[in-house]
Amino acid sequence: MNRLGFIILSILRKEEAINKLSSMTVHEIASLENFGMKENTIFKKLKDFEKSGYICRGLKEGRADTFYITPEGIECLERERL
Repeated sequence: MNRLGFIILSILRKEEAINKLSSMTVHEIASLENFGMKENTIFKKLKDFEKSGYICRGLKEGRADTFYITPEGIECLERERL
């Protein structure tokens, strides 16, 4: 886990993106924090987290994918905070 990953998971949790209906797009995530990175970089990190089971895809927002944090992602976030 790096700083970008921690921030992404923190945003999803803080914004209560915890199920398919409350999920967030990459653009929404990027707009909440000044990452200094392109949305494509954030998307790549989200895909890594999806493979790890820390996030899942939600319902589409137009053509955009959306993402939400899983219980496993919340546990990982809590472990990293210690």
